[in-house]
Amino acid sequence: MITLVTDSTAYLTKAEAEKLKIRLVPMHYILAGKSYAESYADENGDFVPQIAAHQEICATAQASVADFVGIFQAIVHQGGEVLCLVISSRLSGAYSSACIAAKAVDAEKVRVVDSRTTAGGLALLLKRAAALIRQGYPLEDIVAQIKEQRGKTGIAFSVEDMDALRKSGRLSIVRQSVGSILNIRPILCLEKDGGALISGGTARGRNAQMQALADRVPEKVKEVIIESLGSAYMAPALRERIRARFPQVTISHATIGPVLAIHIGLDVIGVAWSEE
Repeated sequence: MITLVTDSTAYLTKAEAEKLKIRLVPMHYILAGKSYAESYADENGDFVPQIAAHQEICATAQASVADFVGIFQAIVHQGGEVLCLVISSRLSGAYSSACIAAKAVDAEKVRVVDSRTTAGGLALLLKRAAALIRQGYPLEDIVAQIKEQRGKTGIAFSVEDMDALRKSGRLSIVRQSVGSILNIRPILCLEKDGGALISGGTARGRNAQMQALADRVPEKVKEVIIESLGSAYMAPALRERIRARFPQVTISHATIGPVLAIHIGLDVIGVAWSEE
């Protein structure tokens, strides 16, 4: 039996994770010197006021080797195999931690794949992997198919405030003039080949911002996840635009959690998709 393992930045709800039979390894965040473990998307509590109050002294920490070893060992000792899909290695050291843990436990029975994405993109890859497991594919075949699927999975997002990105050191990819004061917002993407954060242009005003994100969704899209944090009206507005283009496509919604919120801000709207 193959068990899926991922980190908390997939932002699955507890019910979604249980349905897909996914084990979750928490990422960590620190507010005012106190450490917290990120959990399922619906079990992180009201973290927004806490992050807003401690923006200058908040940080994140990747899932540790020990975090992964504990789960890998439990699965392998019960005679199972592990497919571990984690946040892009260009965004976090969680992939490195998982690889070290896999070698420590059993490199043959534990396979770790760099998703080259996060949030909704990671969730879509996990859904695909879960379907392949149900269909009875062996571990190596699933690894190969998921690596191929990475090129058909995309993610784009936009933020209202550049302060978090500026603090993260990733502001160099967009113009310094971008910001809500000029009503200009960045469109940011993760490159498919390497999983790094890249610029996808800019948009002036909310309508243009929603349209730019909707336009990133390719014609051969199979499933879409809209992800947001902050203004409540943005997700429905984006959903409406995508639904107008793709009336038959499955569209769901997810909430960004504290770890990514610390790095990209508390007012975020994005879209992830998988192609046929």
